[in-house]
Amino acid sequence: MAQAIDSLLRSYYDNFSEKYKQIADYIFQEAQFNQRLTIQEFAANCGVSTATISRFAKILGFDNFQAFKMALLAKEANTSPLFHEINANDTFTTMAEKIFTSNSNALKATWSLLTEEQLQKAVALINRAHLLSLFGLGASGIVAQDGYHKFLRTSIPTVFNQDYHLQLMQATKLTNQDCAIIISHSGQNKDALELARILKERQVPLIVITSFGNSSLAKLGNITLLSISEETNYRAEALHALIAQISLIDSLFMMVAVNNGQETEQSFKEIRAEIDRTRQ
Repeated sequence: MAQAIDSLLRSYYDNFSEKYKQIADYIFQEAQFNQRLTIQEFAANCGVSTATISRFAKILGFDNFQAFKMALLAKEANTSPLFHEINANDTFTTMAEKIFTSNSNALKATWSLLTEEQLQKAVALINRAHLLSLFGLGASGIVAQDGYHKFLRTSIPTVFNQDYHLQLMQATKLTNQDCAIIISHSGQNKDALELARILKERQVPLIVITSFGNSSLAKLGNITLLSISEETNYRAEALHALIAQISLIDSLFMMVAVNNGQETEQSFKEIRAEIDRTRQ
């Protein structure tokens, strides 16, 4: 998608050095890029060295400048903001329109950053797990609980505890035969980082869902999935990210369910039968 490179940069921006912010700002300002653009020209336009450009591309996950340039070439002019600020003078219908539009944009931007390779790896980690454990605190705990509710329908044993101390205990029980999913909007929450530290020490395969690609937590994940959001005056908890994160969990669940076919279908039947009994 055309929005992909800008969305990717936003997820890293807060943790960029001044030089990297300089590059990102230049990309934000430019509507389109020339196909014949060289790394020397791009570096000169950004006011940095070619070595800095190469490191910048690597940090974003590109193998080289050519791969990075392909993302730049896909960029198109976008005159409307990705997220819309709500103000006190808005009518209620205008507020609702801005919320719906921003949520829709968050989903599209989050989807634009997904790759087939990372999704296949994430599904493989979950599929081979003896136990899937979800972790999240505060608003991220809502996402983790939603994931727990969904993955219970699969044949993969799944656990989630709302209490942080129970999450700590659960983390110490996992092994390299299991899989953990940690959700954290900022990727800098000290409690989430402590959970990740325990999991890494125990060599537990880790899937991270966060809004900031260069955060401490993002760097610890075997697989890191980015949820795009932007904090605004009335939405300091970045609820756009919450919706995007739930959609990422939904996607992982559906991929695992489809991948496991018959086992998932049997699990669904057994759960449905028990629930139906309560309705008689």
